[in-house]
Amino acid sequence: MVPKKYLYAAISGIVIVAVVIAVTQFVLPMTTSNQVAFLDFSYDEENSDLKSKLALYHINMTNPIRLSSAADVKQYCDFINDPKKQALVTYCTSTVLKDQQGTLGDIDMVGSPDVPGLVVVALELDPTMSDYANLKTVFGVVLNSTICQCWSSQNPGGYATLSDMIDAQRTFHLNGKQSDSTTHTVALGNKHFEIELTTNDGGYLWKLLVAK
Repeated sequence: MVPKKYLYAAISGIVIVAVVIAVTQFVLPMTTSNQVAFLDFSYDEENSDLKSKLALYHINMTNPIRLSSAADVKQYCDFINDPKKQALVTYCTSTVLKDQQGTLGDIDMVGSPDVPGLVVVALELDPTMSDYANLKTVFGVVLNSTICQCWSSQNPGGYATLSDMIDAQRTFHLNGKQSDSTTHTVALGNKHFEIELTTNDGGYLWKLLVAK
């Protein structure tokens, strides 16, 4: 069971609110030069795009907190299971999402100071999943923005819509006996993503991970 969520810490006089998530087993692609396969957008560009797009659905996204010191990156940006790959992470941004019910979760981007290599969306839902519709909205906006608006032409995993995939995962998880479940790696466009679901003391932690 993952302990209930929000971690508060003062960083250079700024308070950061971040969902505590376990180190992911997600496969982070590497180039032939043993570097992270970086995504094709900048931190500022993508954070700005996501903020404006989510606002259309009445979901507020804070301006990003930027973390670049070795100590901060180690404490707040440690998302990759492979220590060699994690060592290549030298920068990350973190933003908080809020809807009408309160804090929904956060979006973190990690990589080099110039370009991210991994996007991590972590949303905490209560035991009744009362924010389930907004979870689908956030995941849809992030996939459309960070990968492509091409789901209907590719039907990843054999699902006609992202909503169908999320519904299937929820049903599988609730009917299973394990505290966590995952879609494993799903190809979409020229990138890939994974959705993870974990039962914890506060309800359910959903994670969406996007990489090259």
